Amino acid sequence: MPNDPVLIVEDTPVNLKLVRFLLTREGFDVRAAGSAEEALEILKDFRPRIILTDIQLPGIDGLELTRRLKSDPATSQVVVIALTAYAMKSDEKKAFDSGCEGFITKPIDTRTFPKLIQQYLGQTGAAPSNGHALPQQEDPQEELLREIRQSFTTDGMEQVQQLINAQSTGFDSAAAKVTAHRWKGAAAQVGYVEISQKARELEDLLQQNGPDSVDRRRLLLADLSRLFAEAQAAQQVR
Repeated sequence: MPNDPVLIVEDTPVNLKLVRFLLTREGFDVRAAGSAEEALEILKDFRPRIILTDIQLPGIDGLELTRRLKSDPATSQVVVIALTAYAMKSDEKKAFDSGCEGFITKPIDTRTFPKLIQQYLGQTGAAPSNGHALPQQEDPQEELLREIRQSFTTDGMEQVQQLINAQSTGFDSAAAKVTAHRWKGAAAQVGYVEISQKARELEDLLQQNGPDSVDRRRLLLADLSRLFAEAQAAQQVR
């Protein structure tokens, strides 16, 4: 149906911007929240037909958010889909056990994602256009991806340097693990496979936090700094 309301709960700007663009372009009425707490506030005045939520969120995670939504008569009938970089069967089971009706792994397939959301809403035809003419000279999705890549590499360079500097002033492993998790998913979504792989290694290392992890952490951060710089330079010459 035209203008079906959708709420996206996602704390990674790259993923949020891309998902919002894909659905808005297909005619959905999209709202966004960066945390479960913000989503609960939005839901006081906005009733979506479907909620797309990341599992790993700051504060209340996506699974607890889903449980709260399903226990509240006002939101119990809203379709909730987990959007997550996790791909383990156990994580999928946890999502369904919490009340999710669907489970979509990231990086999402931008070509099929809107149709997949339509299917969850019981729509068999194409989603309606929002009525705006699209530029003929360039695919707006490609233009958006280029903009997102530029933002991601610029922010990544700043963030990785902060982590490198923090190694001598007080390193916060928990905060760094969150950053690595965001890099892992966002980099994969916009095509930076090596950054995603290194970020995954860093996240795993910080999870283990063993006695020999400091030297390995320094090497991974140096590798990430180099990869972000190379990606940023490649963007500038295009």
